[in-house]
Amino acid sequence: MAHAAQWKSAGRISLWRYTENESNYPGWHLNADEAGCACLLALLDALPHDDAPYRTLTLTPPTDAQLRVPNNRHGNAAWLAPERLRVRLGAEPAQWTFPPDLAPATMIVGSQWLEPMRRGIADIAGGRGDYSIGGEDTGSLRLWFWW
Repeated sequence: MAHAAQWKSAGRISLWRYTENESNYPGWHLNADEAGCACLLALLDALPHDDAPYRTLTLTPPTDAQLRVPNNRHGNAAWLAPERLRVRLGAEPAQWTFPPDLAPATMIVGSQWLEPMRRGIADIAGGRGDYSIGGEDTGSLRLWFWW
């Protein structure tokens, strides 16, 4: 099993959150191409095997086509996208921390969230999504998966 320190980013990965009409899709939104999904899955597999398990990914702003998938205000809702995402494995299994910060966006997830995240990323690769995880009982933003 590769360690997170040996992991390399690949593909296109987009993360954004809406600043208008947030009640429709509150939280963060994730989309990636096939290579991006594969590298995110490899990162999730590597995180539990490191002493300081975190990595920072370079992100690509979402395209108009990506923004039309959730169709928030017919794809015209204002949004913000970070340039980087730091992913860290939390100390507590149930931890979910995903604040609205942009520089960088930082997600801290406990081990119990790794499998739901894997399913969400696999769904993106399979052309599925339109659901979110995390956020409800944690005081942090949830994460939506979009094809």
